[in-house]
Amino acid sequence: MNATIFRLGAVALAASATLLLSACGDDTSTTAAPAGPNTSTAAGDTATGGGASAATVDGKALEANFETTCAKQGNTLALALTDTANVRYGQLSVSASIVDDTTVQAVAIAGSQGGSNGMPYAVGYGNGQPGGSARLTKDGDTYTVTGKGIGAPDMADPLAGPAEAAFEITFACSTVVGG
Repeated sequence: MNATIFRLGAVALAASATLLLSACGDDTSTTAAPAGPNTSTAAGDTATGGGASAATVDGKALEANFETTCAKQGNTLALALTDTANVRYGQLSVSASIVDDTTVQAVAIAGSQGGSNGMPYAVGYGNGQPGGSARLTKDGDTYTVTGKGIGAPDMADPLAGPAEAAFEITFACSTVVGG
């Protein structure tokens, strides 16, 4: 249970940081930092995950050994994929928060490394913030969040502003903590 609380705290922190990036940016650019190889080695957490959890950014799979965490409190569902030792992105977290089982409130894709020019990797969406979009589909215990988010700017050309990136995230939840 403490590991789940820790992961959810990390998700909230990643979402907050990504929302800050998206709120500060201009969404006129249409390119994003590279997402990684086209193959995914996603795997679910044996305690809380499914087995088909995966994430893509701009059509490229994030190669990761994901642990899936799904938790519900009140009308908010928190979904997270984590890989704390990702080869390309370091500590990689992919998360979404859903309100009332229908509205995507926030999406955060963050790595401690792997962004442009040695910066951390970040793509995010925040409901009500400028730029981006997100929608949710559900099939049994599998939640899929698709849309567009705002990425961190390329520090080699900071005047270009943040980039827009398409994402598709599948959270396979065998268990929803608190749900």
